[in-house]
Amino acid sequence: MDDKDWFQVGRRSCCFVDGKLVSAPIQYNLGELPPAVLAKCIQSYNNRPANGQSASASFRDYIINGFGETLADLFLIPQNEKTMAISLDQLSDRAVRRFFPAPDETLVRAGMQPGRNAALGYNANFWYPRTGGIGHLVEGLRNGITSCVVSQDVAGVDLAARTLVTTTGDTYRWSAIFSSMPLKTLCRITNDADLKKAAEALSHSSTISFNIGLRGALRPEFRNLHWIYIPDRDIPFYRIGFYSHISRGTCAPGFSALYAEVGVSPDEADRVDLVSQLQPKILDCLERLGWISPSDVVCVVTHIIRCAYVHHTHSRDSVVSSVLERLHRSHVYPIGRYGLWDYTSMEDSMESARATVLEVVGCN
Repeated sequence: MDDKDWFQVGRRSCCFVDGKLVSAPIQYNLGELPPAVLAKCIQSYNNRPANGQSASASFRDYIINGFGETLADLFLIPQNEKTMAISLDQLSDRAVRRFFPAPDETLVRAGMQPGRNAALGYNANFWYPRTGGIGHLVEGLRNGITSCVVSQDVAGVDLAARTLVTTTGDTYRWSAIFSSMPLKTLCRITNDADLKKAAEALSHSSTISFNIGLRGALRPEFRNLHWIYIPDRDIPFYRIGFYSHISRGTCAPGFSALYAEVGVSPDEADRVDLVSQLQPKILDCLERLGWISPSDVVCVVTHIIRCAYVHHTHSRDSVVSSVLERLHRSHVYPIGRYGLWDYTSMEDSMESARATVLEVVGCN
């Protein structure tokens, strides 16, 4: 990999609220709302409850206490419940805290002024490959590896014997394992009864992503936009994004590419009829909104992310702590977003792997 293969993108994302595109994060850009809606948000913000720090506080409590009920009901609660496919009452007030713009009084008040450029929130700038999409990152990481086995799922792990068996029937022994598979899955495939039980206390959402190739350009109102958050519960997807606005190298000249993401429970991801029900519903909704024309659609590729957003429930911290302690005794070291059952970025996940290996192996 070479630095010249990458370029920096200044993120531009919006929230689709009351039929209008409002700059994200909406918490810091309230001045872009219609005047009547803005007035209600300001009144509700001024009358918001005191933000208590009780151990039982939920993510819903955190949102209402931080921003007021009007903005919570208008956007923050439905958006997050659609994304994570769970009631926010079941999540702790620490859920996605790092990636959730905080109730900063100065920034919220500044954003209430119409025409004021407010804070951009996290991830305001990011790096992306000039061609080939983010898969280029994986290809670069793979370069130079001389001993690599792929397409073998792990079927079982014997912690006492330090052996694992794959779905192809191969057996491996380990001195140390660095596991990036979802922690819930790892616990389930061990021969440890306590870990199997702990797995049942860990929950997550699934995301069904519809990747749509279009003939021609995207709608003019989406010019320079990278993605849009959709809180409306009558719209099936929680976000749409535009690959070809992030990088023209993601599709052929004369074509555009976007995606629509639907949040569901893992059980629902297994039950849903993608071909005859959900996909037509997605396309019909995009057409009804005036965001695509059916005649422009040249392909749709559907991808199910079975473990999408882990749930920071009230019991998550204690369960994960005990699981990691048990696994470490057998020299199994979970890493990354899903291995550590957390909500982190790609760079966080890679740094977690690097730091853990250095600590365990003792490299300099």
